[in-house]
Amino acid sequence: MDMAQIDRLLEKHPQDNSALVAILQEVQRQEGYLGRKTLGGLSQKLKVPLSRLYGLATFYRSFSLVPTGRHRVHVCLGTACHVRGGQAVLNQLARLLGVPPGGTTSDRKFTVETVRCLGCCSIGPVVRVDQEVFGRVRQDKVSKILRNFA
Repeated sequence: MDMAQIDRLLEKHPQDNSALVAILQEVQRQEGYLGRKTLGGLSQKLKVPLSRLYGLATFYRSFSLVPTGRHRVHVCLGTACHVRGGQAVLNQLARLLGVPPGGTTSDRKFTVETVRCLGCCSIGPVVRVDQEVFGRVRQDKVSKILRNFA
C-alpha cells in the first residue's frame, strides 16, 4: 500500500488510537495481510510507534504479517469437532491444496488455518471459508467446498 492509499484509508477513520484496530482490519481486507511497508507508513502518518502497530497485529489472530490467500479456510479442531473427525477433514484439505495448516497455496487462492472453536459445536466438524460456515463436514465433502471458491 503506497502513501496515497494510506491517506485515503485514513480519511475514513478518526486520527487517534481508538481507530487503530479498525484501520488495521481495513488494511488486512484490502491487502490480505499487514505488510512491513504499510505498517511503517501508518506509523508515520498516525504518529504511533511501529512497535504499537506490531503489538496489535501479533496480538489478534485475525491479522497476518505474511501474505494470505484470497480465501481463508478455517478448520475447527475444538473438542466437539475433533471427536467428530475434524483432524481427518484438515488432513484431506491439506492434501487437496498441497499446503500444511498455516500455509498458503502458491497461487494465493487459499490459506489453511486451524481454530479451537467456531461456536458451532452441534454441527461439527465445521469448516469456515471466509465468512461461510459448513457443518457436518466429512472428508468426501472437502473438494466440493473448495470448488465453490476456486
